[in-house]
Amino acid sequence: MSQSALARLRLLGPLTVAAALGLGTLPALAQTAPTTGSGACSGIRFQLANPDPGAMLEPGAYVLGGVAMDQRATAQGTGIDHVEFFLDSREAGGVKVGSAVPARTTGPLGPNSFQATIELPDMIGGHDLFAYAHSSFNGAESVISVPIALGEDVDKAFETAPPTTVSEMCLTGSGAVTSTTTTAPTTSTTTTTTPTTSTTTTSTSASTIRFEVGNPSPGDTIHVGGYVIEGTASDSAAKQGTGIDRIEVFLDSREEGGMMIGQGSFGSGTTWSATVELPDNQTGVHSLFFYAHSTASDKEVVESVPVTVEP
Repeated sequence: MSQSALARLRLLGPLTVAAALGLGTLPALAQTAPTTGSGACSGIRFQLANPDPGAMLEPGAYVLGGVAMDQRATAQGTGIDHVEFFLDSREAGGVKVGSAVPARTTGPLGPNSFQATIELPDMIGGHDLFAYAHSSFNGAESVISVPIALGEDVDKAFETAPPTTVSEMCLTGSGAVTSTTTTAPTTSTTTTTTPTTSTTTTSTSASTIRFEVGNPSPGDTIHVGGYVIEGTASDSAAKQGTGIDRIEVFLDSREEGGMMIGQGSFGSGTTWSATVELPDNQTGVHSLFFYAHSTASDKEVVESVPVTVEP
């Protein structure tokens, strides 16, 4: 996100911010850091949409967005009871600048998302913006820190070259650091696969809805990063159009805390496609779940495809 775009965020209300960021699905949020992936934080997915590392910000109010969830939580909710933001490390006396609570199904940017207005103090110079996501499952905290230049030019704020990476760590309930990594913003490559005859398994059915997933096939090995999925969907009960108002793609079952990774959109006729983002901390055996909802019959059809995710 450019510095000019960040500056405009200061004046935007919550609904306008989502549109300005252009965030249609949660995976698109992941511009600054991936999930903490080991130890006490192994089930936590925590990502920030902004700011970019090395961004120059002015003192004042800014809107931040992101997603936070602990997939190990069995009760209703995200498994993250709060996210707190500090200018510089909380443990080293940093200043608290805001907080947020992720929403399971009605988050401002989609399921398990949050949006927070933070107030940056007049503390000119180079700093780290820290975000702490606290798990209600085991009390651990996934921590992301993003270097920023506050109130002055980036080259002046940092003695060396402007930073381009973010740091990630996990704090146990006692505050001990269990893992620390430094991660650069990732870019993904996209693979397009021509759809073949669907051989997915149907979890639920609705007699008037026809829903097929062209790829991947059951048992396929797919890789982390961008992946294009195609298929067809329609409801014969519709008086016009396809009758399908949304198609959502999850990595593992939505009802069991699966991760939403994309949404389908229609091209010509009944053909739909979705570009999904497979996270690099979820390798192994999974199932892709596809949920097609019909406005014509107010029913939902679910398809699942077992796959293996590799780096």
